[in-house]
Amino acid sequence: MPFALKRSRRRRTLGLTVTVREVRIHAPSWTPRAEIDCYVQQQHDWLQRAWTRMQARAPQAGPASPAEVRYLGRTLALDIRPSLFSEVRRHGDTLRVHAPHDADAGALVRAWFHARAARLLAWRLARIARKLGRAPSRFALSDAQTQWGSCTRRGYVRLNWRLVQAPLTLIDYVAAHELAHLVHLDHSPRFWAQVAELCPDALARRAELRTMSVTLFQV
Repeated sequence: MPFALKRSRRRRTLGLTVTVREVRIHAPSWTPRAEIDCYVQQQHDWLQRAWTRMQARAPQAGPASPAEVRYLGRTLALDIRPSLFSEVRRHGDTLRVHAPHDADAGALVRAWFHARAARLLAWRLARIARKLGRAPSRFALSDAQTQWGSCTRRGYVRLNWRLVQAPLTLIDYVAAHELAHLVHLDHSPRFWAQVAELCPDALARRAELRTMSVTLFQV
C-alpha cells in the first residue's frame, strides 16, 4: 500500500492515518527511521484491515487515460492519435502520441519520459558534481516506487526517471542530496550542511517535492 511519512516538531507520539489513497505515518521530527519502521511493523495487521475496509468503500471505476502529463514542472495536454506507427513528440504545451489502436499509450509516454531523463538527469547531476568537486563513480536511472535517488558507498548514484516531471529546481535538490552522500554517507548535520552548500534553499525544495510526490509517482 502507498504511504507518506509526515514529520512534525509539534508531534510527540507516532500515529497512523489510513485514507483511500495512502497510509500516512505521523512522527515527531526527532524520531529515528528505525523506530518508525518498527512501529509500522507492529501495526501491520491493523493496517491491513483498515486499508482493506477503506478500499472496499472507495468508488470503483475503470482505468481512464490521463488528459495531461507533467514535464519539467509544466503541464502538457495529452493528444493521442491513431496511427500505423508509434511516435511521441512534444508540440509546445501538447504531448502528441501517435499509436496503433492496440498499443499502450501510457507505456509510450513513460518511454518518452525515460529517454529524456537519461540525458537531462545526467546533465543536472554533472553540473552540481562540478560544484562539489567530486563526481559519482557511476550513474544510472532508477525505477523505484518510493525513492527519488540513492547513493552507495562506492559512489554509485541513481536518480528516479520520474523526476523529469518536476521543475529543474527540484531535480537539482535531489541531485545535491545524493551527491552530498559522496562526502557524508549518512544524514548527520554535516551532511545537511553539505546539501545546503550545494542547494541553498534545500529545505524548501524538499518540502515542495514531498507535496508533489504522490502525483509524480502515479506515472
